[in-house]
Amino acid sequence: MLAMVGAGCATRCEKQQTQCRYECQRQYQLCQVSGNDEYYCRNLIGNCVVQCDYTKSTCHSYLP
Repeated sequence: MLAMVGAGCATRCEKQQTQCRYECQRQYQLCQVSGNDEYYCRNLIGNCVVQCDYTKSTCHSYLP
C-alpha cells in the first residue's frame, strides 16, 4: 500500500514538473515574440526551470 502512495506521488510530482517546464517554455517563447534580448529570455527560462526543479524537490505524497 505504501508503495502505491509513493508511486502516486511520483506520478503527481512528475506531472507538476512537466506542466511547470511547459509553462517555462511558453514564457520563453512569449519573451522572444515580444522582441526581448535573447540573453534576457534565456535567463528568464533558466530561472523558471530552477524554480520547477525546486518545486519538484519539495513535492511530497502527503500534499494534495
